[in-house]
Amino acid sequence: MNEFFAASCERGVLRLRWAPDVHITYEIAVRAARTLEGFSDGWVLPLLVDLNGVAGLTPEARAGMNAYRGFSAVALIGDGPMGKVVAAFSQRSLTPTAYFTNEGEALDWLSGQGSRAAK
Repeated sequence: MNEFFAASCERGVLRLRWAPDVHITYEIAVRAARTLEGFSDGWVLPLLVDLNGVAGLTPEARAGMNAYRGFSAVALIGDGPMGKVVAAFSQRSLTPTAYFTNEGEALDWLSGQGSRAAK
């Protein structure tokens, strides 16, 4: 984990966990996306994002995240107000995106998105 996030790939699902109290800027979002690309080995994979503890998100970061096409589907997990805000803005995303309060449900949804993974 760096100071802003932890990233990994487990069983074909990319995972991103934001650090507590992080304020996500465009630069931090780009760094996270590039880190996740390193785990994907050229494949377009589903992404599970843990939003718990996120303190804020700049408009530029939000726009960049919604426009990014490097994931086959994105499941957002949160239980606080910031998670709900991010989820509301993600409705404009070019990638299928859904919000959950439970990781198991999020993973089930990702697996139900079919074989969208591509190289």
